[in-house]
Amino acid sequence: MACSLALGLTLIASYYSDLDASRDNLSKLQAFRFALDAANRLTAERGPTNSVLGEEPSLDSPSRQRLIAFRAETDAALARISETAQLKPSLDALVQTLASARQQVDALASRPLSGRSNAEIEQAVETMFGVFDAAQPMLSMVMTGLLAGETDLVGHAMVARMLSELREYAGRLGSHLVIPMASGLQIDLDRRGAFELSRGRVLALWDLAGQQTGASDDARVAAAHQAVVERFFGNGMALLERTLKAGQSGDFGVTPTSFTHLIVPTFAPLEQLRDAYLDVTVEHLQMERNVALRSLIAVVAATCLALIIELALLVASQNLLFRPLLRARSHVLALADGAVQEPIDGRGMRGEMRSLFLALDTLRRRLIERNTLDNERAALTEKLRKRADTDGLTGVLNRGALERLVSHLHDGEADPTGIGLILLDIDYFKDVNDRFGHAAGDAILKEAAQRLRSALRRDDVIARFGGEEFAILLMDPHVESPVDVAERLRTILQASPFTLETGQSIEVTASFGVARRENQDGGWPALVTAADRALYVAKAAGRNRVEEDRETS
Repeated sequence: MACSLALGLTLIASYYSDLDASRDNLSKLQAFRFALDAANRLTAERGPTNSVLGEEPSLDSPSRQRLIAFRAETDAALARISETAQLKPSLDALVQTLASARQQVDALASRPLSGRSNAEIEQAVETMFGVFDAAQPMLSMVMTGLLAGETDLVGHAMVARMLSELREYAGRLGSHLVIPMASGLQIDLDRRGAFELSRGRVLALWDLAGQQTGASDDARVAAAHQAVVERFFGNGMALLERTLKAGQSGDFGVTPTSFTHLIVPTFAPLEQLRDAYLDVTVEHLQMERNVALRSLIAVVAATCLALIIELALLVASQNLLFRPLLRARSHVLALADGAVQEPIDGRGMRGEMRSLFLALDTLRRRLIERNTLDNERAALTEKLRKRADTDGLTGVLNRGALERLVSHLHDGEADPTGIGLILLDIDYFKDVNDRFGHAAGDAILKEAAQRLRSALRRDDVIARFGGEEFAILLMDPHVESPVDVAERLRTILQASPFTLETGQSIEVTASFGVARRENQDGGWPALVTAADRALYVAKAAGRNRVEEDRETS
């Protein structure tokens, strides 16, 4: 058995090494794909950006909504690679550059179209160009770091990166035209020179990448390659040429938004070709991984079969007495560890051994019954505890539970150094009950509790203090002023009417009393008195206001 095991492990290690290498290559390519997708999203974001810069400011315009959606997709793509430690430094710089560029675009887009100069629009577009450039160190790090030593993989990655850059410079061709188009100016020599430079870059990249994709024998890559030739280098480049020619006189004949809607669809085949090329590469790596996995499984199976045959010969020589005893021992240990779900099978046993296994199964059933009773008792205890601590109407803590919580706040070293208390009383609550009935009053109390609870921080505690009065315990009043918290809660309550089941709407406000103190034993009654005193002042001053007791602040 030792010789068989040694030989089997040697073969298993060899095949596992092949499998691990295949998995590692697949993981590296996936990381590169995430980084490439993030760079592509940065490029795609410029389309709606150009549209927004070429129209009057409007938060509800289709261009603005597309920009919001594209930015969300960009942020999601960046988030997918944020956990890769090697990329974090370059990713942080990229995120800062992106935030700065977006801020510049939003500031310019918020101004009337007539108030945006050509130089400002050009600067904003150039800034967005710089965002893609800022992504290049991240891609280079993936190429030189995550893909180091994998020659074939690097070759495929280089083609995919060239296709990504091809999409970027194709987008820049459109952006060079949008800048004068947004200002209604004719295309000057500098802008035409930038256009020609980008076009040269596009043709150079296609000359390199197109040779690889055009030679692919995969139908998807071939179809995507042909779509690039027809839709981008045919329709798209023709549209760019016509617009460039028209723009030399300043009469483009289209708006930035309509031009974007025409040109952006011709860029889609570039992205589809890149994705198809990467898909084929991934499938090739998956095939290599599957071959390695099947080989590993075959070796493991052969090794196990040899060991099983040898083990069967060994087991056949054992005394039939020890096997049931060892099984009984295992069952006893399992029962001791609480594993009572599997039945204890005593079939095939005779005499004293059968009696032993029957006794073990009886013990198992008794343990199951005891565990069931313990679980029911624990569930009932927890249910009773929750009922005792929770206000039945609003679902928040009741006063007793709050005071029990406060009594333990000074017991440990991790407890807050200071606490704040907000007491609030719903204004004119008796009038609500008198006019609309107690059911309406109960509905208002429940919705008020929901609004208050949703606006509090995680560590803050809310409780119904009695009637229409609520108490809010702030665990650390130094982080955010209790007065600020109370003012926020007051605004939330009056922000929108409370709707009753009858469809009627009621304006609800509340008065707030605020107090704070250091967390020390015996100070709770004084804090409640101070907050109640401030609440009285708020009511006396006209209600729907926040007052703080200065003696404890």
